[in-house]
Amino acid sequence: MELPAGLGGALAFVLGACVGSFVNVVAFRLPRELSIVRPGSFCPRCERPIPAWVNIPIIAFIGLRGRCLMCRQSIPFRYFLTEVSLAVAALYLYLSFPLPNAVARFVFCAALFAASLIDFDWRIIPDAISLPGIPLGILAAAFFEPEIGWRGSLLGVAIGGGFLFAVGEGYRLIRHREGMGMGDVKLMAMVGGFLGWPGVLFTLFVGSLLGSVGGILVGLAGPRRAEPVTAGESPSSLTGGPLPDEMGEADEAVSILQVTVPFGPFLSLAAGIYTLFQPQLTRWYLSG
Repeated sequence: MELPAGLGGALAFVLGACVGSFVNVVAFRLPRELSIVRPGSFCPRCERPIPAWVNIPIIAFIGLRGRCLMCRQSIPFRYFLTEVSLAVAALYLYLSFPLPNAVARFVFCAALFAASLIDFDWRIIPDAISLPGIPLGILAAAFFEPEIGWRGSLLGVAIGGGFLFAVGEGYRLIRHREGMGMGDVKLMAMVGGFLGWPGVLFTLFVGSLLGSVGGILVGLAGPRRAEPVTAGESPSSLTGGPLPDEMGEADEAVSILQVTVPFGPFLSLAAGIYTLFQPQLTRWYLSG
């Protein structure tokens, strides 16, 4: 029995917001090697437990005016942005794709969001997100995304992971330093699994453009140090990328051409655009 469009859309929006709240938990706890299940939600500032009614996505942030109920310190705005973004994405996908296809694409969007937040903070993309995402993307393409199919998915994995790996190795041989973290390579393999080789090409092209603009802006604003690793935290087991505590003091004063900018968020944004608007982009390309 099919739900009325209005009711189904409302449920999709609420579910998307709840997943967005969970993505915030994953992005905070995973690089710190904390359980994403226990303990329950707590304020990252004062570390006191959050009452259930304060944990309602979107509404709680607005009602509390972006501040913790207990310590009154500000809650990062990106928590709210993540919940709203995934809620809108879930609604759009529900209205634009058959339900199984929409669910597969939404799972991918949630994984991209989590990977982006972690990469932005820590300069790493956890294997716990990208590696399971590769076979999951192949299965999704085979059974729920007929426009991609398992052949296109496998080719996408090979091109996505292989191309960035080759670029990174070439940069290392020429410059004798790491220029492409393996986290980005695995992320692009996941992108290929879900979106096939056309999605990989779009992601690499648009992601590179976005990354270039972002790199220039970051360079002009000055280099940003990643979040430090505190006692008991060892994110080195998550991926092969550079860690915050491995950055030398000399890295703080570098030229605009040498500023280190995480590539994952830009790749994820490009992949998310393709995930949401693949039919329109395909029609535009073919008609153009």
